[in-house]
Order: sequence, then structure tokens, then C-alpha cells
Amino acid sequence: MSESPSNVRGEPHVSHNEVGSFALVPFFERSLLEWARDEAATIATGDWRDGAVMELVGETSLLPARYDGCFEGVRELRAVGSEHHAHVDLGRVHSIEYVIAPSVCLGFRPSLEVRYLSTGPGGSRTGRAMVRALVNSLYTRDGVNGHAVSTWYQRYVRDVEERPERVRLVIASEVSSASEGAAFLDSLTKAADVSLADWSEAARVLTTIEKPTSTASAPVFRDLLEEAIALHDASLVIFRDRTLVEFKTDDLAGVFEFTEGDHRSWQIGATDAHHCHLALNAVTSVEFSAEIVPCQGNRLNYTIWFLVAGGCGNPFRSDGYFSVTLNRPYDGHYPRWAVIRPVADLYEKYRGHEWVRTDQGFIDAIADIPDEKSGCHD
Repeated sequence: MSESPSNVRGEPHVSHNEVGSFALVPFFERSLLEWARDEAATIATGDWRDGAVMELVGETSLLPARYDGCFEGVRELRAVGSEHHAHVDLGRVHSIEYVIAPSVCLGFRPSLEVRYLSTGPGGSRTGRAMVRALVNSLYTRDGVNGHAVSTWYQRYVRDVEERPERVRLVIASEVSSASEGAAFLDSLTKAADVSLADWSEAARVLTTIEKPTSTASAPVFRDLLEEAIALHDASLVIFRDRTLVEFKTDDLAGVFEFTEGDHRSWQIGATDAHHCHLALNAVTSVEFSAEIVPCQGNRLNYTIWFLVAGGCGNPFRSDGYFSVTLNRPYDGHYPRWAVIRPVADLYEKYRGHEWVRTDQGFIDAIADIPDEKSGCHD
């Protein structure tokens, strides 16, 4: 980049509010720098949904800040020994996801990624990765590369210890049936130094470090709620007479215990952002529902209801304390399976609990969801 970003033609000025808090830039920079310096990692920018991805393979340098003002977070990633580089704006990163998911590049065997998620218009949190660190050489002639898995996991632990509200572990449900899935789980078990019977237990046990130690009895559905408010393009909805409040899930950092004097409640969302306080211990059951709604053009929408005993003032559903529902499950005439499928996956993960139930509409709807590998419109 030969000229200041503010002088590049066609680039609109971006306000400070749109790029978010620069206070987080040193954290994201430190995390990304570890991966950039790692010769066993590839740094990728771009998104396949936009049709192109650029990769810097091997050791990469992350150059220091060159600009100020609203471009204070801009950094240059440069492949060591070459002129190939990319510019990333860490001022637009809101969170980090450590992801285990099957990769087409690895024959749909489990892969390890670190995704630095970008903000959208107005500073809203999105699930789109601005930049990703991809772990290379995960598989050798002897099987899974345990050293690579351990390095990835230890960096996850270090990041989450520094900023637990900005880091989370994501394990795609497909890894349980993926080739090498069992061997990969064994390697992850050794890296974390815990006993993990299966991938469901791994998702539950390994993410406990993301949650602060609780002095009160946590609701049994807390993990489900954490994952529900991590769904992309969804909202947490509180509906009362003449009042409807929506919190975009992409803007909610997690579930936290809140204490003030002798009063304890549960806070949804980080203190320095939009959040709410709910009496989660009043919830008696969770219901997965699919029903036709006017706001989706009289088509199905998918909702996770958190229900209480008796009425709570919700004029639509008397026992519906709050819910998590999809905002945009359709793209024109087509269902957005990439948005809908995670709701079905969440139900499959927790359906065995006695406090989870579903309606027939949801059962019928998820039966029609195509397999992720089918190539259907996503």
C-alpha cells in the first residue's frame, strides 16, 4: 500500500463507531502475531462466500501500525522473503473463534482454524472471518500431528484466559463422523490433559474455561443458551405487552453471573455492550419450534423457546419467558441452510436431556434439511 488509506479513491471514510474499540487491537494483534510467526501455519484472508481466498503460506510478519485515526487498527501481513502481503484492520475484529471442523482440503478430515471475526455496518458483530490462521501438516504418516494440535489448543487457552468474553471454541458436529475423527479426539484429549469420551463431551468440557467460576447454581441449560446466542443472524427476543426487545446474537458475548450485594442474576451480553439480566433459574424447559410466521413471508421460522411454569406476560405465548429466533432464514426464495442447520444441530446435541422438548413442526422441518455436503443452496 503506497498511500495512506484516507487518500485511496473510492474508499468511504469509516467512523470510529463503525470500527469498534481500539482498546482490543493489542489483544488481537498479539494473538495473530503468534500465528503469523509460525512456519507451520497459513494465514488466509477473504471468504469463499465472496468467491476468493488469499493465502500466505509459512512464516509471515505482522508489521506495526502506520496510521492513526480511524485506521489505527490497520496492519500489514507480509510473507517473509517476498513482496506478497495483505492489509487487515484489527480495529474491525470483534472476537476470535478456535474452530475444529472437517475441511475439503483435507479430504473432510478434521482441521484446525483460528478465525478473527469482523464487525459489520454500525459495528455489529458478524460471523464472517476477516482473517484466518490455518494449521498445516495436521496429518503425518504416523497419524494425527499431536504437536500441532497441542500448539493450537495451548494458544486457545492463552487467548481465552486473557479475554474470555472475546474467545470461544467451536466444534462442528460433523467431526464426530469424519475420517480420523476418533484419532483426532484422542490427540486433543492428550493436548488438553483431560478424559474425553466423545466429541459432545469435548465441546462441553473444553469450553468451561470460557466461563467465569460461578458461586451460584448454574441453570442446567446454560451451555445450550451459550450456543444459542452464538448462532449467527439470530436474535434473543423478549416479548411483553406493548413491548418487544431484540438483542442481535452477533452482538452478545455470552452468559455471565451478575452479583450486586445480595442480589444474583444472569447477564446476557458483556457489560460494556448491550445486555440484559434474566432470572434464568425460573426457566423450567427449552423447546425447539418451527412455525409459519408473517415476518418471514408466511414461511417457517425456527425458534428456541425458554419456558417458565405459568404465565410471564408474553402475549404470544404465555409461558415464553424469552426466545432465540433466526432473523433471516431465507435468501429470496431459498432457505439459508447454513443459518438453519446449526439450530437443528443444537437440537440433536441436547435432545437427550429431560428438559428439552420440541413441537411436531420442528421435527417435520429438520427432516427436510439437506446434508451439508449435498451442494444445495446454502
